[in-house]
Amino acid sequence: MKSRRRSWSAWARGGSIAMAALSVVSLGVTVIASKRALADASDVVIRGEGDLLLAALVSDLAEETHPASAAALSRALDAHTAEGLRYVAIVDREGNPVAEAGRAEIAAVMQKPGEARVEGRRARVTGLLTPPRRGPRPSSVPGVPPPHFSLRAERPPGVALLVVELEPPVIETLRRDLTRIAVVAAVAGGVLLAFAFAWSRSARRLAMLEERAAREQRLVALGSMSSVMAHELRNPLASLKGHAQLLVEDLEDAAEKKKRAKAERVVAEAERLELLTTTLLDFVRDGPIERARVTLRELLDRSLDDVAKERVKLDLDASPRTVEVDAGRLARAIHNLVDNALQASPDESVEVKVATEGADVVLTVRDRGPGLPAGSEAEIFEPFVTTRVRGTGLGLAVARRIAEQHDGTLTGETHPEGGALFTLRLRGQAS
Repeated sequence: MKSRRRSWSAWARGGSIAMAALSVVSLGVTVIASKRALADASDVVIRGEGDLLLAALVSDLAEETHPASAAALSRALDAHTAEGLRYVAIVDREGNPVAEAGRAEIAAVMQKPGEARVEGRRARVTGLLTPPRRGPRPSSVPGVPPPHFSLRAERPPGVALLVVELEPPVIETLRRDLTRIAVVAAVAGGVLLAFAFAWSRSARRLAMLEERAAREQRLVALGSMSSVMAHELRNPLASLKGHAQLLVEDLEDAAEKKKRAKAERVVAEAERLELLTTTLLDFVRDGPIERARVTLRELLDRSLDDVAKERVKLDLDASPRTVEVDAGRLARAIHNLVDNALQASPDESVEVKVATEGADVVLTVRDRGPGLPAGSEAEIFEPFVTTRVRGTGLGLAVARRIAEQHDGTLTGETHPEGGALFTLRLRGQAS
């Protein structure tokens, strides 16, 4: 059931982001496809409107002298401005304008009739302009060019090239619409991704809260049982230990040496059970913490009171001078971490480092032992989980519980260079 809940939580987190990303990609593909379709449509529309403008200009210039003057081109430009005409010129075979009107924005040299080029909102198209014939016009149909006009024919010698630049209103409208679509798609994609990430974070937080609530329920049940058991054991255990100590004193004669050793073993085991009951009571202790300002040196001295201090290397160069904590409980947590590290590497030293990270105080304990078993980084903090023959499995559980009571965290991992690394983070203690 627990693994199924975790799988569902992971799917909810990853699936929402994947679906949002897929939607964003779909929107992007749609916009790109629309842009390409607009480009294709623009080319067709530009050529069509350009041919119509060229035909109209040739018709207007038919009555003008050849070659047409700049004034004639200016009048033609004014007459067709509403149709998108922005520039008109008559160009000789070398590409030099003989006459022009308006402002050109496309610098490309175009020598062949029927060419079209688009840059931004402008389009440039070309057509042939042959000298007008004298006499009656062969065609009087409005909008139809006379026979001497051709858009696609080869350019014969002595024939000028008519070049126009236009801004088709239809294309501009389509581009504005496409821009709006792209903006809406971008906003929608951003909203989808933001929602997906928010959903993922909420799902992750909910999963953490559910896991923590389930663990707290287990701890409450275990704590109640442990508390009753510890209290029920303490009185008879104290009596057993006291009588065993008296028995050791009575067996001081050399003849009773063997019996004395057995009595001393009873005392040692009674003391071990006494330590276990004390640890159980520490584990179930759930009263409010009593914070007080204490120097870090004093806290560590208290934590290392009954361990092999000569094997502990302290690094306090980047640490704050004081912290506001429950010194008794936090000293117990640090003691458990250091004692655990010393047992994991009996022939090596243990490194304890305290530093600040932003507003947090971070204490790390690293040993030189074999490290943590793969996949056990979370399990080792569960009560009664231990890899030692004589361990109680409560040291790390007590340490993490104390860290959480201080609104902090305790995590464990295997150091890249070997050994276990435990990190105790106290939030907001660096000020």
